[in-house]
Amino acid sequence: MGTTRGAFMVGPRKLAVREVELPPLGLGDVLLHIAACGVCGSDLHQYHGRWPQPEVVPGHEIGAVVEEVGAEVSEVRPGDAVCVEPIIRCGRCRYCLTGRYLLCETGRYISVQAHGGFAERMVVPDYCCFRLATDLAPELGAFAEPLSVGLHAVRLAAPMGADTVLVLGAGTIGLMTVAAARAMGAGRVLVTARYRHQAEAARALGADEALPAEGATEAMRKVCPDGPDVVVETVGTVGGMTGEALQLVRKLGTVVLVGGVTGPAPIDLGPIIFRELRVLGSPCYGQVGVRKDFEIAAELLSTRAVDVAPLVTGRFPLDETDRAFRAAADKRSGAVKVLVTAGDR
Repeated sequence: MGTTRGAFMVGPRKLAVREVELPPLGLGDVLLHIAACGVCGSDLHQYHGRWPQPEVVPGHEIGAVVEEVGAEVSEVRPGDAVCVEPIIRCGRCRYCLTGRYLLCETGRYISVQAHGGFAERMVVPDYCCFRLATDLAPELGAFAEPLSVGLHAVRLAAPMGADTVLVLGAGTIGLMTVAAARAMGAGRVLVTARYRHQAEAARALGADEALPAEGATEAMRKVCPDGPDVVVETVGTVGGMTGEALQLVRKLGTVVLVGGVTGPAPIDLGPIIFRELRVLGSPCYGQVGVRKDFEIAAELLSTRAVDVAPLVTGRFPLDETDRAFRAAADKRSGAVKVLVTAGDR
C-alpha cells in the first residue's frame, strides 16, 4: 500500500510529522483518506504528558472518504463519506457477541494500539466505517465519535420522557451528551458550563438551562429542587466530579461516569447506599439493544438533527498539528472543536 504521513507525539507538548507504512489492504479492509480528525480531551492529556503517549499515530475522532476497498467489502465503496468507530475487535468473545465490543478481550483501539487519524490516509476494517449523507461535509464525521460517547451514556441511563438530565461539563463530550439527551427524548436537559461560549453552544444543541460551573449546586437546586433524574459526569481530570454528581442526583436516580479521571477520586459511598442510586461507567460506545451508538450518531449528523458545523472553531493542516493542539488546549480562546485536516486527495 506504500506510505502516508502522520503526526506522532514525541514528548510533552511535542509533535512530529513522519512517514508511516500503510499495511496491505485485506479482503475486509478499507483505505481511507482523512478529511479531518478532531483534537479530543484525551489527546490533550497525552500531549501534555498526563497520560502515556502512544507509539502510533494518535487521533480517534475521524471523518474520512473511502479511497479503496477490499474484495469482500460491500457496505461502503470508493467515494463514500464515512465516520470511523475506532475499535478493532475479534467479534467472537462474550463482549463482542453482546454488543459491548469496547471490552473485547483482544481488542485494539485506534490511536492507542493502531495508527489513528492525524494522518493523510489509514487502513481500517470495514465494520469501523459508517456512511454519512452525501451532502454532509466529510470533516463533520469527526463529531460522530464524541457524539457516540454521549449517546452511549444516555442510552445506558435510559431517561424517560419526563426525566431531567444534568450534564456536568460542557467540553466536546459534555456538549455531545447534551445533544444526545435531547435526541433520545429527555424531558429537560441541564448542563454546567465554565465558559460563556460553552453555555451558548449547549443551548444551541438543546440544553434548557446552562448553569455556571462554579456554584452549580446552588443554581441547580433553584431550577430542579428535587434533583435531576440522571447526572452524567463528563469533566474527569484530576478527581473528577463524581462526589458532586452523587450529591446532586435525586433519590433513586442514575449517575453515569464518562469523564477520564487522571488522579485520585475519593468519594463518599453513603449517597449510593442510603439513597439507592444507580452508578454506571461509560468509557466510550458500542451497541445498546439492536443498534450501535455509531449508527445512530451517523444518522443524527447526516439528517442535521444534531448540527455540529457551528462547533468547529479551528482547522489546521497536518503539518501544523502542534498549533492545532495548542489552540484546542486554550479554552479561554473560545475553542470548542479544533480539526486537523489532511488536504485534498
